[in-house]
Amino acid sequence: MVGEGVYYSMSTSLIQDLNNKYQLKHFAWVIVLIASIIQMVGSTIRNVFGVMVEPMSATFGWSQGEIGLGYAIAALCTALFSPIAGILGDIFGAKKTMLFGTFLFLIGMILTANSSSILEFYFAYGIVLGIAQSIYLVPIVPAVVGWFKRGTGIGTGSMMVAWSVGPALSIQALAICFEYFGWQNTFMIFGIFGTIIIFACLMFFSDSPEKKGIKPYGWLESDGSPEQSNLIWSKINQKVIFKTDSFWHLINIHFWGCVGHAVILVAVIPMAVNKGLSLVEASGILSIIAVVSISSRFAAPIIGDKYGSRPIIFLSFLGQGLSVLILLGANSLFEFYLFAILFGIPYGGEGTVIPVINKQYFGRFPMGTTYGWQLFGAGIGMAIGGFVPGIIFDISGSYSFAIWISSISSLWGALIVLMLRKTDKLIVQYSPN
Repeated sequence: MVGEGVYYSMSTSLIQDLNNKYQLKHFAWVIVLIASIIQMVGSTIRNVFGVMVEPMSATFGWSQGEIGLGYAIAALCTALFSPIAGILGDIFGAKKTMLFGTFLFLIGMILTANSSSILEFYFAYGIVLGIAQSIYLVPIVPAVVGWFKRGTGIGTGSMMVAWSVGPALSIQALAICFEYFGWQNTFMIFGIFGTIIIFACLMFFSDSPEKKGIKPYGWLESDGSPEQSNLIWSKINQKVIFKTDSFWHLINIHFWGCVGHAVILVAVIPMAVNKGLSLVEASGILSIIAVVSISSRFAAPIIGDKYGSRPIIFLSFLGQGLSVLILLGANSLFEFYLFAILFGIPYGGEGTVIPVINKQYFGRFPMGTTYGWQLFGAGIGMAIGGFVPGIIFDISGSYSFAIWISSISSLWGALIVLMLRKTDKLIVQYSPN
């Protein structure tokens, strides 16, 4: 009996030590799970746009350039409203902001499903869904980061995996649904069920550990009490961030990186179909990219959090820029799938470290506004990168020049990464509110 008591005491102590060290039961992981589900639903419509091009062209006779313009409008609207969405998240809270964005998402999906002209498609998919995506996706990443004092990398990495898992699970399914039910019915069904899922998740969401009355994940007794002045958004402290060169470099980096991969996300399926692959086979390219990028989306923020974010971002941009050159000579299913594997790894790590580097530069100060401006640069890049391939194909009948634009944009972004400051200490000093 004594031995059993000692054994039970030691086991209980070990479990408590593990739980204290890794805080396995911390509510931050519920927030990460909720954010992941919302990201999975929200990112799918943008990331599977390439699947829509051929069915829409066959249904309405629209050119690839005309359809690509819808993607560009959506990306542009997301970009223009991202700073506003970030500010709304900082002022009113991420939960209220995302609830409003989800309502717009439902309206946009229904209107897109009922579009019968190119102008209706531009309004529904481009404007309404573009704005909605910024409002319900921009505030969630800064909110999740705010739940972590330490371990930001593993929290961010876990959430960012959803950007790959969502499309990986849905790309093939949507391609099949488009073929059997039509893209309009597919949009209607996905819009309704997606909205229900997001609303259900937000019912359990909390903006910050402080609002829930607990300490952030990784907070130690030696840290003392949180400095509330640094946790409340203010124009004065936000202006301090605006004056740093790193703030502007990160916007620039987002822009060039998104030009680089938007060209591929929009054009690679039409490109493969043009080479003789079926729509389902071509859709497999995006599926492979999504699946392969899961590992780098998870690992990159963790490595960046521990060893510094700059090298990870640089290598991701470099790999993304070099791997797309494979497409210049790709003709077979094997070659396209090989490209998908080699491109997926750097693509996954290209933007997922950004929340971590923001934390390393600016601390736990609310980053909704900061992150919103960075997504402004990303959205402009996505708009240009999404529009360019279709126009180039309509004019030249080839995607070769678009591939070069993708490669050069990513490589240029890699050079800008080298201009970033080191991440070993905060680069701002905040004023008391």
